[in-house]
Amino acid sequence: MRPEAENWWKQALEDLDSAKKNLKIKKYYLVAFLSQQAAEKALKALFIELKRRLQPKTHNLIRLG
Repeated sequence: MRPEAENWWKQALEDLDSAKKNLKIKKYYLVAFLSQQAAEKALKALFIELKRRLQPKTHNLIRLG
């Protein structure tokens, strides 16, 4: 995996882990936020890995996908 993609992927996994922990303590607003962040970061990692260039500067999940 390219280093830039790997960095985004690791951050996505950390956000997902945090979302799971917050789900257990019923902090649903954090679960929603962290889940969205995890999805965005995972898509950015995938974009970099498949397209072999940096991701667009966007938070739009549809555009990233």
